[in-house]
Amino acid sequence: MKAVLYICHGSRSVEGQREAIAFVERLSSSISIPIQHVCFLELCEPNIVAGVERCVRDGATTILAVPLLLLSANHAKRDIPYELEKAKEMFPSVTITYGKPFGVQYDIVSALSATIEHTDAIVLVGRGSSDTEAQADFRQIAHLLQHETNITVYPCYLAAAFPSFSDVITSLAQTTERKRVAVVPYILFFGQLLDYIHQTLQANQTSEVSFTLYPPVRTYDVLDRLVEKQVKEWG
Repeated sequence: MKAVLYICHGSRSVEGQREAIAFVERLSSSISIPIQHVCFLELCEPNIVAGVERCVRDGATTILAVPLLLLSANHAKRDIPYELEKAKEMFPSVTITYGKPFGVQYDIVSALSATIEHTDAIVLVGRGSSDTEAQADFRQIAHLLQHETNITVYPCYLAAAFPSFSDVITSLAQTTERKRVAVVPYILFFGQLLDYIHQTLQANQTSEVSFTLYPPVRTYDVLDRLVEKQVKEWG
């Protein structure tokens, strides 16, 4: 029997956990696979091995493990495969196929651009990673968004990479020209990050520069279609 195991990053924030579970419930409603569960890489339960165990307990003999990550960085390349290998050792008779993060998707960029209006600049905010390939992918997404909207896009990160979100916002706030700035989080789940983003924007709001915070990427239906496509390709 088939199963889909959705792997989220995980958060210490209860709100972040709720966001992830609600997102998976939305995704799973359009997937016609009898067994579907959610698990987390770190910071909360159930972990990946426990998620596989739940699938097996429900009768799964073959599992598609879908990493709900926007980019392929260290978690996708190293940490999740390591946990899945442990699960394979525990359940050698079960076939576990590792899916793929969303990656650079024009459809996601198109969905973002369709919502952005009445703005003079776009700040594209990533969670951040030390992985150079993930950074290159993020820059490519920023380039695609700029091409799609014909508006200058400033890519930045909340952690682990540069330029930082706070530096970009502070720099834009120092302009003497009246400017409307769209702040677009290229993030699935805010968790505790939302407070920091709000505080940074409020601290830099001026009479000349106004910031508009857009919703996280998980709110766009295009993600549902991309996950559904991945499941169909799996079989």
